[in-house]
Amino acid sequence: MTTTLRAAIDEYLSIRERTGKADNTMRLDRSLLPRLAEHLGNPTFEDLTPEQVRDFFYGTGGIMDIHVTRVKGQSLRAAVGPTTHNHYRSRLAVFFSFCRSTGTAQRGDYLKFVDPLPEMKRKRMQPAPSVLLSLLDQAECAMHRAYLATAVNTACRASELQSLKVGDVNFSRSELFVTVVKTKEEDDMPLTADLERELRVWFEEYADLLGRPLEDDDYLFPARSGNQIKTHYFDEKLGCRVYERTPLVYHPDRPVERTEKIVKAALEKLGLPTRYEGTHTLRRAVARAYFDQLSEEVGYDAALRTVSALLHHRNMSTTERYLGLSTETKRRDQTMKGRAFLTGMVTQSNVVPLRAAK
Repeated sequence: MTTTLRAAIDEYLSIRERTGKADNTMRLDRSLLPRLAEHLGNPTFEDLTPEQVRDFFYGTGGIMDIHVTRVKGQSLRAAVGPTTHNHYRSRLAVFFSFCRSTGTAQRGDYLKFVDPLPEMKRKRMQPAPSVLLSLLDQAECAMHRAYLATAVNTACRASELQSLKVGDVNFSRSELFVTVVKTKEEDDMPLTADLERELRVWFEEYADLLGRPLEDDDYLFPARSGNQIKTHYFDEKLGCRVYERTPLVYHPDRPVERTEKIVKAALEKLGLPTRYEGTHTLRRAVARAYFDQLSEEVGYDAALRTVSALLHHRNMSTTERYLGLSTETKRRDQTMKGRAFLTGMVTQSNVVPLRAAK
């Protein structure tokens, strides 16, 4: 009995959920893979061909064509860009690899007609330390300020910040217990004096908002609800419409969602770009500022090792790419910046050794 594509997808998603894959990865898989089965008419693996997978990418209604997808209801959207194309391709590659390992897949390379597309390498914003500190004062509320403060003092990923709980903060030992989502590793990160001050203020306000002492299992950055328009009316004295809203309610049993909005709102108040920016912007900027400071004190390699540990990267080449660094670029800058270039070469080549002139 052959397996249908949708049955294999359901099995794959079930196993991935049990093994605790990252939330963002699971969200994409739960959206992309059923869309593949629906687009192709849910064939069996015996009938599935690389040409059909190619059609999912490039055929009529495929992801590189104008297609209909569900985002807050049904809407018409343009084709995806090269980066998203390549991301989708990599997710399907993992799925097909799983199917081959279980004996479900009947063929070899289902993606042989779907090649990676060249991507534009965007120059990412790296705000200076003074700008990062200024972001805290742009926060909408105490919880948002605490989130920004934790981001700029730890360089953690958004998913790692979301998973933090009150019990992960240890003031007596100046440590913050972090679970690294990508590697499933645990780390007692150092709690800086700046972050300790910010978190103590947040803990006090957080307890007031809940009307009870904080508990270890409370999420450090909780979800919120409320702030909806309850009623509105025109105030003749003020000469404008007045809106009354429902009170904000904090839910310590659920983590905050859409953290990118917190960062984007603060960046926007400072007049900085927000497109493609988010918590990863703060992570990269903090790491680069830390590297620049350390490299002057201990040198390039030692600084890179330390920053790699901060970012929880498994190798330093990943950190170099993440920060836009390379030893070759550094050597280029040292030998060229502010120095004579071609004129220096011409001057040197025109010098006649005294011995040869005799």
